[in-house]
Amino acid sequence: MIWSNAVIAVGAIGCVTTSWSLADPDFSWSPNAFWFACGIGAATWLAYTWQRHVKSTRNDGLRTAHREWHRSHWPQLRLISIFLLPFAAFPSWMSLHGWNRETAIVAASLFLASVLTILYAGLPGQGGIRFALRRLPRLKLLWIGVVWALVTAGWPLWWSPGMQGLTPSEQWLLMSERGCIIMALTLPFDLRDIQWDPPSMRTIPQLVGPIGTRISALLLLGLACIARAALVDGDLTPLLWPVAMMGAVACARQDRPPAYFLMLDGLLIADAIWLSVR
Repeated sequence: MIWSNAVIAVGAIGCVTTSWSLADPDFSWSPNAFWFACGIGAATWLAYTWQRHVKSTRNDGLRTAHREWHRSHWPQLRLISIFLLPFAAFPSWMSLHGWNRETAIVAASLFLASVLTILYAGLPGQGGIRFALRRLPRLKLLWIGVVWALVTAGWPLWWSPGMQGLTPSEQWLLMSERGCIIMALTLPFDLRDIQWDPPSMRTIPQLVGPIGTRISALLLLGLACIARAALVDGDLTPLLWPVAMMGAVACARQDRPPAYFLMLDGLLIADAIWLSVR
């Protein structure tokens, strides 16, 4: 589970990198940009660890083996979390040390993303499940897409001085592209959990089944490709990995092994590397 969190964290760094690369083909790394992206990765590790901790405090929150592993390793996970906390706070410090109207808008967006993240799985304890946003019917996927779009596209674009030339429509295109890709890659995970998630959640796989889930993921990736093509003026090379993602989600099934889901996260990293070096 530590490994899974680490891969997701690197995937978040990759998403930030992808956002910068799509917004500015000439983007070059600076020390501040490096630490900003790493801070987003650290915050992602903390967020996913928090979700699993919350679920581990309930009898039916995690699969038995996962729950016991998490509970037995919680002291080590807590130490890692404390170590990562200053890194996770670094992007906020870099963004909010001054205050103006734009900063207030960013702060409000970050507050929204933070609330969605903290309450996504609810609060610790059996009774905390009533606060879980993920349990609201049909909205689980939307929460994930909105938070990832805000944190790995909207926020980096606002923070990076080189992105000032983007029009509002281009900024929305980029955030929409990021949200569609994240939701598309999340759907195979929801399909895996179709019998584990309560029927009341009415996730996409619960509503439309395996075939409908694969079609939904392909449609989301198609929208992401359209948005990306518009951002890069029709250049097809940035579409390589979104097209590869289409092949991956087309193979989604409930019984896929862990390596398949690791590969889905890895596609985010591969996409970022490709855009950085092309």
